[in-house]
Amino acid sequence: MAIGPLSESIFRSPGATAPIIIYLPSGPAVSGIEKEENRVVSALGASSGATVARINYRASLGHQFPTPIHDVLLGYDWILDNLLQDETSPKSSRPVISRLGVCGELLGGSLATMLALTECRLGGSRMGAAAVNNPIVDWVFADDIATVDSSQLPEPRAPEETSFPADQNIMASYAQQEEQEAPTKSKKRKKRTPKLTAWQRNAECSIVPTSALSGLRDVLFRRPEDFFDRFASPLHFFRSPHGQLIYPDSDDVIASSSPPIQPFDPLDFEVRMYLSHFEAIGSPPESPPRSQIAPMLARCRSYARIYPPAGVSMSLPQFHISTGQESPLLDQAIELSKVVKRSIARHHLKSRTGRARAHDQEEMSHFEEYAEQRVQLDTAKGNGLWTLLDDGTGEKIQVEAIGVWLRKALDNPS
Repeated sequence: MAIGPLSESIFRSPGATAPIIIYLPSGPAVSGIEKEENRVVSALGASSGATVARINYRASLGHQFPTPIHDVLLGYDWILDNLLQDETSPKSSRPVISRLGVCGELLGGSLATMLALTECRLGGSRMGAAAVNNPIVDWVFADDIATVDSSQLPEPRAPEETSFPADQNIMASYAQQEEQEAPTKSKKRKKRTPKLTAWQRNAECSIVPTSALSGLRDVLFRRPEDFFDRFASPLHFFRSPHGQLIYPDSDDVIASSSPPIQPFDPLDFEVRMYLSHFEAIGSPPESPPRSQIAPMLARCRSYARIYPPAGVSMSLPQFHISTGQESPLLDQAIELSKVVKRSIARHHLKSRTGRARAHDQEEMSHFEEYAEQRVQLDTAKGNGLWTLLDDGTGEKIQVEAIGVWLRKALDNPS
């Protein structure tokens, strides 16, 4: 069925009270897999017993970001308005409070993560579970930024929301934090040879090589500034980017015209979430700088961000994150699981104790175990794609397991 400029496919479950799972296709990262996508949707519906709503969002050179985001949000609103109805009282057309699931891989996994993180407000229908596979959750790719020793990393130009380094446990007790910092103050760090990232190790992945992912980014984004946006790169909800754009001197006026990212204001959080990103939405693309020189991407220090912000009535859904050992996106999946667990543990601690820091290791371990139950990370052999698994027979089994997980997560939200 058509919803404005996009289409949506509904695969209804025979159950009257079946949950709803939103499926977001893989996108243009891998072409010619329509049959495989249909098999994934069929396996999800059969194993979960849910109604599956597939949002056929647009993503191409003619439909660049933020179009994919807008399409997904438009499809989600349509689902809330049309599929969540009280069938026992058809005349009333009263909406039913429901928990929904979302599922996707690659670009679909990125958009599914965005939807799960932003549509989890308490007090109404909300995202209760998300299953994402090889999601592209940070478009600031590792190979774009030269490696710099951590002691020489510059501060980001825009002020950040916290003073906590991104790799620091912001839930640890103050005593533990002092113990962790003490050795770094008294001893000189030894220079270590940096380990190869998954992006570097798996650059020649047969299905999604890094060259294809970088090319896809060039197609989907009008400006380098756009892939720093949190809706496009959902990891940036939890930490600031590892890089920043350095403009040529002749473009300083243009660079300074964009306001720095400010901390979230809990009083108008939802308004800011939908209006502060992609400032030029609805307007024609900006003209390139006169110099025609693209800004340089340089590495900078990264800081943790508190998400959801204090004072906002949101609760992150359960997550099932999967990837492949030979996928260039392996590190992104691992980091996503880490930051979501950190956020869930911290917010559970705050809701139970009123504190943002644990008193001791035992207390911290208790809340970390809770987060472990709500965020599952699975790593498969090969590239791990649902639509193109290496062995040809494991695809259905893996997707069916995801359907079972989604059913259990939606049936047991706590």
